[in-house]
Amino acid sequence: MKRLVLLLLPVLAASPMAAAVNWPEALQGIAAGEQIWLDKVPHLAAVADVKQAIALEDALSSSLVKNTQGTLGILSLIDAKSWPHMIGTEIVCGVPVEQSAAMVEDFYQQTRHALLSTDKGATCLWLLEASYEEWQADNARKVK
Repeated sequence: MKRLVLLLLPVLAASPMAAAVNWPEALQGIAAGEQIWLDKVPHLAAVADVKQAIALEDALSSSLVKNTQGTLGILSLIDAKSWPHMIGTEIVCGVPVEQSAAMVEDFYQQTRHALLSTDKGATCLWLLEASYEEWQADNARKVK
């Protein structure tokens, strides 16, 4: 019985922690690239449900342009561990294909420029370029 309690303790402790997070405020701060919020991403990733993890990755995508170095640093932490619902760089650095063409183009141009301004963004830049080329190819096939 003691082992069962020890195994369930992290799950029981995480549930109240997730409820205590002001997710709208956290996501807004992360999307704005505020370092104080970026530093909390690993803790948020540990308690996020699927929907919150998707929103967290979307916010990190937005923060790439606003605080490139800080976001890349947090992504390296996210990529180094296994999280319940977070994927990390592979999602954050890809173009948002579910958005309008104008938004995808804008995201690509701004993010590419931000990543080229640092020597730490090579992997993210490669993923951005690859996802953009794939998006362009998909759109070209739709036109035919």
